[in-house]
Amino acid sequence: MFAVKNLVLLIRALGLLALALVLYWLIYPSSVANMVQRIAVRVEPASTAAPIDNPRISPAVAAAPTSVPASGTAAAPSTALSARVAPQMRVARPASRSQVAVAKWLGAKYRVSASVIEILVVEADLLAKKYGFSPNLLIAVMAIESNFHPYIQSEAGAQGMMQVMPKIHAKRYEKFGGKTAFLDPVVSLKVGAEILRDFRKLKGGSETEALRFYFGGGATSDAYIDKVRAEQHLLNQVWSGSFVPVN
Repeated sequence: MFAVKNLVLLIRALGLLALALVLYWLIYPSSVANMVQRIAVRVEPASTAAPIDNPRISPAVAAAPTSVPASGTAAAPSTALSARVAPQMRVARPASRSQVAVAKWLGAKYRVSASVIEILVVEADLLAKKYGFSPNLLIAVMAIESNFHPYIQSEAGAQGMMQVMPKIHAKRYEKFGGKTAFLDPVVSLKVGAEILRDFRKLKGGSETEALRFYFGGGATSDAYIDKVRAEQHLLNQVWSGSFVPVN
C-alpha cells in the first residue's frame, strides 16, 4: 500500500513537471528553440561537414586537413575554425543584425560555428568597405574557396580559407607574423582581400575579372565566378532580411 501511494505521488510530480515545461514553452518559445538548437549542434557528428565545392580542390585533399592536432585526430571544421581564429579577434567588433543573420545562415549551411563566422563576416564587411568591393563578396569567396575549413589545401598548394599560395604571396604574410599565418582565418581573409584588390586594379577595375584572375583563369573560371556570385546573391538576400532556405 505504501509503495502504491509513493507511485501515485511520483506520477503527480511528473505530471506537474510536464505541465510546467509546456507552460514555459508556450510563454518562452524562442528560448526553448535556442536551447534545442544548441543541443543539436553539440551532438552533431563531425562527419556531417558540408562538401567542398571548389574545382581546384580534389576530393582526397578536401577530405583531410593539412594539419593534425597534437592528439593525433583530425579536427572537425567547426572545432578547427574556432581554434584558428586569432585570439585578438575573439573580442569581436559589435555585429549588426544583418551581420548576425548572415553568420547564422552560413553556420547552418556549412555546419560551422556561427559565432566564429560572425567575426569573419564583420571583418569581411569592413574590408569590403575599405577596398570598395560589392557587399558580401569577400565572405562569398571564402565560402566557395574553402567552405570555411582553415586546413584545406588545393593540389596547386593554395592554403587557408581564402586559398592563397603562401610561397607566392609570402611578403603579404610578413606583417601578420610570417607565411605560416595563412592558417589564421582572419589573416587569410585580409590577405585574400588585398590580392583581390590588386587584381581588380590590374584588370581595369573589373571585380568579375579580378575573380577570374584570383581563380587562375582557365575554362572553368566562368563556373567559379558564377558560384561566387550566386553565393553572394544569397548572402545579400539574407542581409536584407529575406528568408533564404539552407540547401
